[in-house]
Amino acid sequence: MPKRRFEVQQHLNQVYVARQNGDIPRPRPGEAVLQMVACGICAADIRVVTRNKAVSRAPDCYTTLGHEGIGRVVALGDNTSELRPGDYVTILPHVHRSESVLSCSASRITPVCIGNGHTLHMGWDIDGCFANFMLVPVANIVRIAQRDLHLAARKAPGLREAIFAFVEPMLCTLSAYELMQVHHQRDISRGRALIIGCGPIGILHSLVLLEQGVEVWIMDTIRKRAELAQWCLDHRGHLFDSSRYPVAFDLAMVTASSAAAVRTGEELVRKGGIVYLFAGLNTADRVTMDQEHIFFYEPVHRKAQSIHTTLRFASYDKSIVYLGHSGYYEHLAPQAIAAVAANAASLDRAVTGIIPGIASPHVISRLPGGVDWTTGDGSPSIIAILNGIDLRERHCKLLMLPDDESYS
Repeated sequence: MPKRRFEVQQHLNQVYVARQNGDIPRPRPGEAVLQMVACGICAADIRVVTRNKAVSRAPDCYTTLGHEGIGRVVALGDNTSELRPGDYVTILPHVHRSESVLSCSASRITPVCIGNGHTLHMGWDIDGCFANFMLVPVANIVRIAQRDLHLAARKAPGLREAIFAFVEPMLCTLSAYELMQVHHQRDISRGRALIIGCGPIGILHSLVLLEQGVEVWIMDTIRKRAELAQWCLDHRGHLFDSSRYPVAFDLAMVTASSAAAVRTGEELVRKGGIVYLFAGLNTADRVTMDQEHIFFYEPVHRKAQSIHTTLRFASYDKSIVYLGHSGYYEHLAPQAIAAVAANAASLDRAVTGIIPGIASPHVISRLPGGVDWTTGDGSPSIIAILNGIDLRERHCKLLMLPDDESYS
């Protein structure tokens, strides 16, 4: 194994690329060493770095960032699992807190135990996947079957195994509909849904809803992002137009971290419809939403709660069901892997840029007619992105390929 490797670390509110030397740690029983194949950059990662999202770790801890990862097993601490060196695996980033194991009723990770603070999150609270190599509990990795690898290679030949960096966000997406159907007896099949926010999560929700037969409409404050999302969806979704939108929506899925997005969902959902709070609010927006000192929006998102209430609009009252969650149902991981493989062609289009190596200053565009982007001072592009530089006008999903310095 190479003795030189890189990690994206945060310490004392500073983010940087650290070069590590020496042997890669050996896995203990119940652990595996992964060579990272691809890492997705999530908007929540940026919110953590820019202090728009709270984490539990102490500021003086050295923490490796990143939580959307696909890796290849290179070493195992024992032979008790079904895993073998060479297997491709996806990473489930939540780990039960040691002090919560006895008090948490969930034997497997669920949105309820995540929202109630029973877990630690890789990349925020404990070390994550923005690295060449990662030491991870075997309980937190799921093997990707050969049939899914072959399907993804056929549908997304430019990315192949790297497309499975979408598994964790797809898992969170599928968990929203599990929560809706199982815990709240809500099934919107053949209904009408509005997706507010056309980033990668908005595209994932659109794909899941379209498969269920739902009529999907999409909107974004940046028109180019909505048009890009429609292209990724093969134009199966409708662009929202305020002059001719349908009378009302059965579901408003809010994937943007803004108070304005929530207010839009409240306005456009039908009476008795669902406003789903999929994204946590930025710090300033949490204050905006709490002007009346009610502050129920963020707990609905965090704790997988639901609230049925009535709001006063300009000239009428409207009843709205608020649902939301953070995280995922662990048992849906195989379904999420299969969903990523099945939708690999659309997701391949959604990956509009590649960072070819942790220390690379470049973002290589994958859009037709796209232009590469490079940091002005030659510093790592991943650091600029995590510190909040806004590339949304030109990009949708960005992947980092930690060991592929020659990508073109």
